[in-house]
Amino acid sequence: MRARRRLGFTLIEVLIALSLLSILMVVLTGAMRAMGQTEERVDQRIAQAEDYRLAWQFLNGAFDQVSARRVRVLQAALPPEMPFFLGDAGAVQWIGIMPARFGVGGRHYLRLAVETVDGQSRWVLRYAPWNGAATFDQWGAAAAQPLASATVQPRLSYRHPASGAWLPAWPPAQVDPLTVSRTPLLPDAVRIDFGAADAPWPPMVLPVSANFISDPSAVRSTFGGGSD
Repeated sequence: MRARRRLGFTLIEVLIALSLLSILMVVLTGAMRAMGQTEERVDQRIAQAEDYRLAWQFLNGAFDQVSARRVRVLQAALPPEMPFFLGDAGAVQWIGIMPARFGVGGRHYLRLAVETVDGQSRWVLRYAPWNGAATFDQWGAAAAQPLASATVQPRLSYRHPASGAWLPAWPPAQVDPLTVSRTPLLPDAVRIDFGAADAPWPPMVLPVSANFISDPSAVRSTFGGGSD
């Protein structure tokens, strides 16, 4: 009877074995959950990188052919006529050529701003066909193309071609009266600082080029260091 009892397990030994097995199961479950969350985060980063690439490609094409046709300006500190290119820290609007590869080509009124889409703040590009008018303000009826994920503190700035300084608005708020006639008509670049809630995108710097038809002095292409 003594030998037969020694072959079994005591209650304490069974409890210890169950405790160790429970700890092992908790560790394995945590490891599996961490692996799943890591895979999900990797997929999110890949999707965000693809969104950034598509947004940059789209906006780079939109800012590549900005209309430099002048319209009357009712600001004493500015030249009497400037292109329809208005921007501040939260939005920018202009006349440009929509990239045809996105399904809509030709000259359009364009506006890039932050709007609420499905309860989230998103960068949205609105566009409407150009009808010959110098300006456009019916943005609520214009077609919309969401471009970026939710943002926290969106900020746009505009680089002055002469000084290279980044300005919070365009046209410049203050201009030296002696240089009004030489004030640049368009910024040479637009900078977008994104503030995504989960993973901020790097700043996006988009060169601004005047359309050759509206500004014959615009340089349209460069080959081997030269231009035509």
